[in-house]
Amino acid sequence: MTFAMVAPDDPSVVGAGLTRAQIETYTDRLGDYHQLFANGSSANLQAFLQTLGGQLEIGDTEESLVVRTKGDFTIYLPALTSWRRDRFTIAHELGHYFLHYRFFKIDEREMPKRRYKRFGRSRAETEANYFAASLLMPRARFVETWEQLRGDLYQVADTFEVSTAAADIRAQSLNLA
Repeated sequence: MTFAMVAPDDPSVVGAGLTRAQIETYTDRLGDYHQLFANGSSANLQAFLQTLGGQLEIGDTEESLVVRTKGDFTIYLPALTSWRRDRFTIAHELGHYFLHYRFFKIDEREMPKRRYKRFGRSRAETEANYFAASLLMPRARFVETWEQLRGDLYQVADTFEVSTAAADIRAQSLNLA
């Protein structure tokens, strides 16, 4: 898979420099390859994490990702968040893993341990959010579901097991709402 770079910045610091369309293509390919939707209408993130070698840790912590090496990483979730928020956070941290850790690294010796925290507004955070939305609510599936459910935000959110806020933002980004 080849992509044209939008910006020549260091992808591990400011983002991968991909367009939204490129991120959607990337998440579609990941979802198809890993059969994320094989068991239903929502992405099976637990199986995906297990396949990738990732772990979840829930406790007195902030949302973050620690990557030790390719195939060895932990996503940290706070104990007091909803499972729908957690699903988006997991997908967001996977966005950092794929877009900002693995995407441009060719030689594993060049892949140092890295920590990503979820805060602020930066290109990397925006890309990780868009990755998460595209992974959990792929464009074609989302548009079809939106039309079938006549834009009922609550039912659409239930279908993809995301918050209504996440479904609303996805609908807006696709010019449906």
